[in-house]
Amino acid sequence: MRQSEGAADPLDAIEITITALGSEGQGIGSLPSGKKCFVPGVFPGEVCLALVESETPKYAVAEAKKLIRSSPDRTSAFKPSDEVSGGLPFACLSYEAQLKFKQGRVLECLSRIGGFDQALLEKIMKPIMAADNPFRYRNHMQYAVRDGKIGLLCAKSDELGSYDGKLIEYEIFGKIKNAVEETFERAPTRLFDGLVLRGSLRTKEVLAELVSPSDAPHEVVIRDAKNYIDSTGLLGAIKDTCESDGYKLKGVLFRISPGKTSKRTRSGFRAVIDGVDYYDEEFCGRTFRIKAGSFFQVNTEQAEKLANKASEACSGAGVIYDLYCGCGTLGLAVKQKGQKLLGIEVVPEAIASAKINRSLSLDEAESDECEFICKDVLKADFAQLIKSGKILPPDCIIVDPPRKGLDIGVVKKLEELGAPKICYISCDPATLARDLKILTRDYEIEEVTPADLFPNASHVETVCRLYHQKKDFISVSYEPRIVE
Repeated sequence: MRQSEGAADPLDAIEITITALGSEGQGIGSLPSGKKCFVPGVFPGEVCLALVESETPKYAVAEAKKLIRSSPDRTSAFKPSDEVSGGLPFACLSYEAQLKFKQGRVLECLSRIGGFDQALLEKIMKPIMAADNPFRYRNHMQYAVRDGKIGLLCAKSDELGSYDGKLIEYEIFGKIKNAVEETFERAPTRLFDGLVLRGSLRTKEVLAELVSPSDAPHEVVIRDAKNYIDSTGLLGAIKDTCESDGYKLKGVLFRISPGKTSKRTRSGFRAVIDGVDYYDEEFCGRTFRIKAGSFFQVNTEQAEKLANKASEACSGAGVIYDLYCGCGTLGLAVKQKGQKLLGIEVVPEAIASAKINRSLSLDEAESDECEFICKDVLKADFAQLIKSGKILPPDCIIVDPPRKGLDIGVVKKLEELGAPKICYISCDPATLARDLKILTRDYEIEEVTPADLFPNASHVETVCRLYHQKKDFISVSYEPRIVE
């Protein structure tokens, strides 16, 4: 039966049947010519009327304008993707279908890109770690401000679109956003084009950051921002909102980020307007200090499941290397008493935070077992450091690289180090599969476990445990910490 959703049939629209999902969650169908066509916002089993927006010799991209037939996995009414914001292609897809796609995405990459056969994949693949609650899971929101309104941008424009806050943001974030928006409506300003909120449901602490696109001298922009905040009572409005919900506002910051890159990377010139530039989080039973601009997994509960998997990989290891350690949260979360931890990170501010987190989360004896080094992993001469006695050879190496995966030079370093175990945490199954294809010259894959840290989005994290074909390590005795 045809189930029509949307406006009247647009002129020049093509009827497309969706048969699969692409890597970014977009529907995949075919044009009348047979050419593959990507259509965001529609799911397998659905039929839509779409307008072709671009075309190459190999594929086309189209915009769905009307839904003719719906999938039983659809959970809410169809909207054209140019009206929707938030980067949530699965916002209208059942959670069971989301998990099935993400599990299949990892399998497909390991097979197609990694070249691993079906028998091995059946042996090593574990079920995806689903979120206990796929709603309101983000501890970090980056909102855009446009003409006094606050929200999330559409994928194809600089305009705010519609999104359902309960899908991703903490409830307190939505309330703060509304309080700030009310101030902007009462006292219009063009000083700000962004609002960043971070916080913890466990410690009940919140950090707020207003963002400016101005390229004027910093002292002038900061003066104007402070004057606006003071004269409008904006600071008091945010504090009152937090306190009424049982939260503490740890700090309000102001960041000047005139370029797209600085906005995306949360960098730029940052000033503290009130309070401090950090909040504390409880993670895997330990306390961590999260500074403004620093990286921390946006889904605290799911990140703990990921950390527990990494802890299993490090079981019994005497010496653990945590490459790309950031502010040290993962390495410190998995480390047990008696284990040595070496964290390496190229960003000085991250290493400084890692050392603070070491003192916050460990007692003095365990702190002495941890060392954090500010160095580019690619440029680190591990062999020389080990030979000189400055560091011990690793029993287990944790790698948690960015989406681009491991640089080939880092893969070679892993091969040279030859640690008995490697725990590879990936945020892109395609680059994971590419890297595993090389690493399995010396290592065997013990287990691959996908983890859903981003419900309603298409991204999937994966924890892969490998062991060296020819090496073992001297075990240390400890009780593993598993977070329920």
